[in-house]
Parts: sequence; structure tokens; C-alpha cells
Amino acid sequence: MKTPTYKLADYDFLGSIYKNTKASELTETFESIKIQTHKPKKIILVLDGFINKKVMELVNKYTNILPIKKIPIKKNVGLGIALRKGLSECESKIVLRFDTDDINLKRRAELVVTELEKGDVDIVGTNVYEFEHNPNISLTKKKMPLTHKSISRSIIFRNPINHPSVGFLRESILKLNGGYRHFPFYEDYDLWIRALYSGLKFKNIDKELVAMRITDQRARRRGIKLVTSELRLLLTFLKNSFLHGLFFIPSCCLRIIFALLPTKIISTLYKTFLRTQNKIK
Repeated sequence: MKTPTYKLADYDFLGSIYKNTKASELTETFESIKIQTHKPKKIILVLDGFINKKVMELVNKYTNILPIKKIPIKKNVGLGIALRKGLSECESKIVLRFDTDDINLKRRAELVVTELEKGDVDIVGTNVYEFEHNPNISLTKKKMPLTHKSISRSIIFRNPINHPSVGFLRESILKLNGGYRHFPFYEDYDLWIRALYSGLKFKNIDKELVAMRITDQRARRRGIKLVTSELRLLLTFLKNSFLHGLFFIPSCCLRIIFALLPTKIISTLYKTFLRTQNKIK
């Protein structure tokens, strides 16, 4: 597929690194940004607290290749506040999120920006591939509801947007009291709930445009901290729509039980039941 000849709107990429970021994974992410058919105007990269020497050397190397703007934060504040700070530094009308251990397929930015330019929606996500080691094998698909109507219905039961795939109108998100907030595990889900009940419009593109790495850390999202975040998520629903908050309670209870299961069981459930197997050749 050739690079489009028409002029697309400028956009900024937004991501955050911290002490556990791996240089090898970050390299793959930067390389996937480099080959986008629609290039970013800026890459806002928040340095959330201490960054190890190898990763910092890599960031400095790519700063000479990509339009990276580093936003340092002295003390680690967590993803929500880091993204909030980074979003305040974005200047383009459109912002695309990226995770620093995932891979963006080359037309991701082009297709997401094209949808946002139409003016019908504020937030656009996509399906993703999931992989463990090699992004070209043993992948699974994580499909999302496509229309605003189906997204608004499903949000009570699941997070309807793949966060590493999302793009949004910067001003629309900033109007939500500055956008992201500190909300461990659910920085994005909390944001989408508030966005929906503030009247913002959603859409998902029915294409897998991000290869999302499955790590042990994601499987270890469990325990009391996760339960606390689940209960905070319930409060977000109740504050925005008491009726939908009541509908969320059964889902919340199931998710709390899931959060307290042993790690091995959680990993098995994800691989066996919660994803569609789909090998990519």
C-alpha cells in the first residue's frame, strides 16, 4: 500500500517510559513508528522517574532520528499522571497513544487520523494482535465493538478500547478535567467512562493495527491493588450514571474474583478462553 498522496492532519504520538522499560522492546516500538505511512509531527515521550542508562542511551539515539520531545519527571508518578503531563505538552489537534513495548503496524496512524479527521468521533481505537515473543507467530486477536452504540453498550462489561491503539482529539480529552488521572491498571478505562458520559463519540476500526506484547507483568495484574481499582471503577460509573453503575456491579464482582485467582490460572484462562487464536504467517 502506497503512502497517501493527500494531506492528512498533523498528530502527536504520546508514550511514557519508566525504570522497567526494556531497551530491546523500545527499539521495536521506535522502529514501528519510524515506518509509519503518516509520520508524527512530534513524539511526546514522558520519562517517568529513573530511567536506566541503556534505555536512556537508546532514547538519545532515536532523538536524532525521530521528532522526540522528552518530558522528564524526577519521581515516578505512574502511567496516568505521566500521560496527563505528556498530553499537556502535545500541540497537534490529534494525539495517538503508543505503548513502549508494542509494535505499530505501518498504516496505524494513517487510518486512525483519517477517521478522526472526518469529524464524526472524538476517540478511535482498533483491534490488536497479541504475541509473546515474535510478533509474526502465535498471535491472537483482541477484537473490539465497532460503533459508538455498541461501545456504549459494552463499556459496562469490558474496556471497549485497546489503549495502545487509540487516537483522540486532544481538546476533547483535555476538557475531561485534564484527561488522564492516577488510576492504577485502569487509567484508560476510567477515561473512557468519563468521556462517554460527557457526550464524546467513539469508534473502533475493524483492523488489527497494533501488535501488543503479552508479558508476565500483565498476567500478574491481580491482588488487592487490582481489587481497589475495580471498586474505584465502580465509583466512576456511579458518579456518571447511577443506573449503569448498578448494571456494572455483577461484572465488577466477577472481575474481583478473577483478580484474586492464582497467576497460573489467570494465564491459562487468558490463553484458552479470552482470546481468539490466530497465527500470522
